[in-house]
Amino acid sequence: MGISASVVTKPRFVQPGAKINSEYYIQKILKSFLNDDYCGLYPNGDAVFHEDSAPSHASRVTQKFITDQQVQFLRPEQWMPNSPDAAPCDYFLWGHLKNKLNKRRVSTLRGLQNAIREEVKKIPQDIILRALKSWPKRCRQIYYAEGRHIEKHL
Repeated sequence: MGISASVVTKPRFVQPGAKINSEYYIQKILKSFLNDDYCGLYPNGDAVFHEDSAPSHASRVTQKFITDQQVQFLRPEQWMPNSPDAAPCDYFLWGHLKNKLNKRRVSTLRGLQNAIREEVKKIPQDIILRALKSWPKRCRQIYYAEGRHIEKHL
């Protein structure tokens, strides 16, 4: 999934037990995201694509694919590695969804996927905007903390 100032993208699910290497990520996730969501969200190309430091995201193969698609993005060397406090999906989206999903009773994988889709549609855009606006400040805090966590995690 992804978030922007205008929308939350639809979730994409990986097959249970799938090994998420660069090839799987590109073929099953990234291609459809860039074709279906990214270009529609930013038709003028006025965005910077940001991923976390997962090996399938940071690999040379994935970086080349994104470059070949002429998408502006943050390269791994431009980003703070292993910093869950910095990426909006990590510090906002996943926790928000987990909180909402913990209140629901789901007993199957399909039920969980449907619940995720439903909860994503309910996220108020003003909350997303607040999370995105906090991003520069969070990055500065992490920089001054020399890459250490800035939030206490239970």
